[in-house]
Parts: sequence; structure tokens; C-alpha cells
Amino acid sequence: MNPKELEVLKLLLRSENAMSLPDILNVQPTLVKSTTAASLAKLLKDELIEVAGIGHSGKVICRTYRPTEHSRKFLAENMVKDFNSVSDLISKSDLCMCLLRANKDPEASKRDVAQIRAMLDQYEKENNLNSDAT
Repeated sequence: MNPKELEVLKLLLRSENAMSLPDILNVQPTLVKSTTAASLAKLLKDELIEVAGIGHSGKVICRTYRPTEHSRKFLAENMVKDFNSVSDLISKSDLCMCLLRANKDPEASKRDVAQIRAMLDQYEKENNLNSDAT
């Protein structure tokens, strides 16, 4: 995925509503119309976005787009690939601590820690890694 496609996908993921090409260009005026249209076409082909409906922009009818469920998984998989390229330099525990420290909201941090604990418990059960078993 090229940087412009990623930028467009992130805009759509952050938006509460489906967006048309003109909407995207209004939110991010530094984007070029032709490049953004090509990015939308590629994201649509790769099933990272879908057509949400048809809207109007002035007198022109245009499609609106929203991200697919697959798009978040795709981004997570790409983050893992990026991590794997430096995993000999940074441990998973160090990465987790950096991610937790990046959040400055104490309530959000508490929720994150609780979710991580629950995921770790589930992972241990699924993989028979229970530390109590001897």
C-alpha cells in the first residue's frame, strides 16, 4: 500500500460517516483529486473500502465510501510485518509498554490493561500455557 492510499484509508477509518471524493478533499486539501481517486479505486479493488451509497456534491452525483471490517485487520497485519522487521531489536514486551505509555488518559489506560489481561488469559487457555499447571 502506498502512502497516499494509507492516508485515504486512515481518513475513512477515522470518519464516523461515509465520505465521497469531494468530502475527502475538503478534509485533507493537500490531497490531489486524481491521486485520491486512484487511491479509492485501488482500496475498493483490494476490498479495504466499499461503496456505502450515492450522494451529491453540488450538481454532481458521487459515490460515498466506508472502510470494510477487513481494513482494520489489514492495518494490524501490516503493523506486525513492520514489527517483525525490527523484532530482533525490540522485544514484544518493550513494544507493549511503549504503546501503553503513549496513552495519556488514565481511564483509557485502565481499560487497555484490562483488555490486555483478558486477551492474555484467553491466549494462555487456548494454547495450554497456564502458568499454574505443573
